[in-house]
Amino acid sequence: MKTFVSALAAAMVLAASSAFAQAPNGQFGIGLALGTGSGAQFTYAINPNVHIGARLGFQSTSVSGASQSVFVFGPFFRYLLTTSGVTPYLLGEFEYASQSTGGASTSTTSLFLGGGVGYYWNATFGVRGEIYLLNLGLDPSSTTFSIVPARIGIDWFFGR
Repeated sequence: MKTFVSALAAAMVLAASSAFAQAPNGQFGIGLALGTGSGAQFTYAINPNVHIGARLGFQSTSVSGASQSVFVFGPFFRYLLTTSGVTPYLLGEFEYASQSTGGASTSTTSLFLGGGVGYYWNATFGVRGEIYLLNLGLDPSSTTFSIVPARIGIDWFFGR
């Protein structure tokens, strides 16, 4: 019975907060993406449905004298299908990645297409989860259809 009452209370709070939830509009935001392709994200909400931005990631690893560093830059575009409550969206990202291992350097470019779902408590703070369904490798050339990379993230918008 306590579990049922707790679940009912949580559902009521979520329903009440959904009434005030809205996607950001005309605001800049910063965020963090965790998972495959982790990094900081910088976003501008052109309007409640269209967000553009870029992801920056850097990783440096050293194990037993061998070192590796990776830099990633990924401009992206999100089209939010709704603007309040739980918000599904379509996503496209162009990614440039540079990897250096023991003095040898390689780079790749790819176009990722996928989607996700976000929830904005208000026009300032939101959480999201996303997957890329299609990876079109431009250099080197490749095509991959899968449900990875998957990421979760948080966004903080300001400026209104």
